Amino acid sequence: MTGVTALAMSSGCGTDEVGAQYANEPAGEYPVEVVRASFKPRQTVSETYDMKLAVRNTGDETIPAMSTVIGLPGRGSTLAFAYADPQPGLAYDQRPVWVLEEGYPRRAGRVTPRVNGGTGTSSERTFNFGRVEPGETAGMVWRVTAVRPGAYEVSYEISAGLGGDAVAVDNSGEQPAGLLPARITDLARLTQVNEKGQVVPLSPAEQLSLKQQERGSP
Repeated sequence: MTGVTALAMSSGCGTDEVGAQYANEPAGEYPVEVVRASFKPRQTVSETYDMKLAVRNTGDETIPAMSTVIGLPGRGSTLAFAYADPQPGLAYDQRPVWVLEEGYPRRAGRVTPRVNGGTGTSSERTFNFGRVEPGETAGMVWRVTAVRPGAYEVSYEISAGLGGDAVAVDNSGEQPAGLLPARITDLARLTQVNEKGQVVPLSPAEQLSLKQQERGSP
């Protein structure tokens, strides 16, 4: 698909290098609030969608590195937006459910490099959106193309740093996390002309009915 890259790209740093890089990261708990978490719940194969998170720093200290871990719970994900193929003997078992578009994820409202939107880390499920000042809201956008039909839940976990000592907490003292359900269908996007002469998409129910008619189903 044009303009689309693989799921995520590693920065090439080893675990020891990452630990050294963030050894001096300020430790402590950083209060935050997830003010937005959205992903279209009904999707179609080959269509592109934005997953968006917005997290506000509600504390008095600057968050050193607002980061988010993305996964598909119960799917054996080691890549963001991917699942583990159970077929034995595979050299690499990760398969995409969504393909991450080039230049994403990115921090909303900022000009960023094309590769990973400047958010890549050594973990292919973790994205770093940088420093967040007190009272500031970090908007995060993942632009993805759906490639595998099925029902899924995308998980997210918010952290305040990459070294493990800077911890993000919500108003209950827990790490902010959540699930965004999405169902992907392989029905083609069909349109019709309505009574106003406008071209509009068929509803999923109308598309399913049409598909059944084509198959000769009652």
